[in-house]
Amino acid sequence: MLVRWSPQRSDRLLSYQFVGETITATLDGQSDVFDFSGLPDGELDVSALETTLDICPIISARRVNGQLEVTLLKFHGPNPTPQEAFPEPEVIE
Repeated sequence: MLVRWSPQRSDRLLSYQFVGETITATLDGQSDVFDFSGLPDGELDVSALETTLDICPIISARRVNGQLEVTLLKFHGPNPTPQEAFPEPEVIE
């Protein structure tokens, strides 16, 4: 899975766990699971995603030639390091 990050300034706590093509997002102690294992090639309409969180942390999701690519929110504090403000994409195995 290729993960691209969308950094945003926030005092909220947001973290992720990855297992296969399942992403568990935890926002301020509340978690929700997003399973992309059945996503076919193409772009997912993320506005149709249902979540128990008060914001959806999934910005985009698509499968290209069998590889899952997602863009996720990534919160940082008031004085982010360059790595926090401009995170590099990551390959999650």
